[in-house]
Amino acid sequence: MRILDLSPDQRPRERLLAGHGEALADAELLALLWGTGRQGQSAVELAQALLGRTGGLSGLMALGLQDWLDQPGLGPAKAGQLWAAAELARRAQRSAERPRITSPRAAGSYLLPRCQGWTEERFGLLALNAKGDLLAERILSQGTATATLISPREFFREALRYGATTALAFHNHPSGDPAPSREDVQLTRRLQAAGESLGVPLADHLILGSDRYHSFRAAEGWDRQA
Repeated sequence: MRILDLSPDQRPRERLLAGHGEALADAELLALLWGTGRQGQSAVELAQALLGRTGGLSGLMALGLQDWLDQPGLGPAKAGQLWAAAELARRAQRSAERPRITSPRAAGSYLLPRCQGWTEERFGLLALNAKGDLLAERILSQGTATATLISPREFFREALRYGATTALAFHNHPSGDPAPSREDVQLTRRLQAAGESLGVPLADHLILGSDRYHSFRAAEGWDRQA
């Protein structure tokens, strides 16, 4: 049966707009994103079949873009929209978990897996609250295989945007060697100075290599100097 063949009070979209969205089944919610069915199958039936193949929502969330492209009844545009919706849900879940980063080791454990496969240098920010809980993670600059550019103004503007109490800087070395360059040291000093003037201290600056990292806080004993 097509969705249009249902009475208005049974159609997922009409029930949603009537304020009954929380009562919709998983397949009905997915069908709203799916949009239209194909010959012989409604969007709800296609959604039910996919949920059955993946084992439910947890399996659905693990689908990659190519998996969506392979689904019957989906073109590239709709497959991309569904993948994007799933990615937003994954990001919301990660945000809700809010890892606590209070040491160089915690920062390294969190960041190292994220930079694997980066072939060009990227510079990013971890905005933290007073307890070290992660408020936001942002890539602020993306450069060549050997360099990227960032200004303290841009870095702390983003940190303040998310209400950070402290801000942690990080960037990767595509060579795999996290040893700091002279430019890395100079940038760290500038970030420290800017953070002090704004009242948002620089928590650390991590350089990420292939399987290890350099922490300016640990290497220079910032805690001992405080």
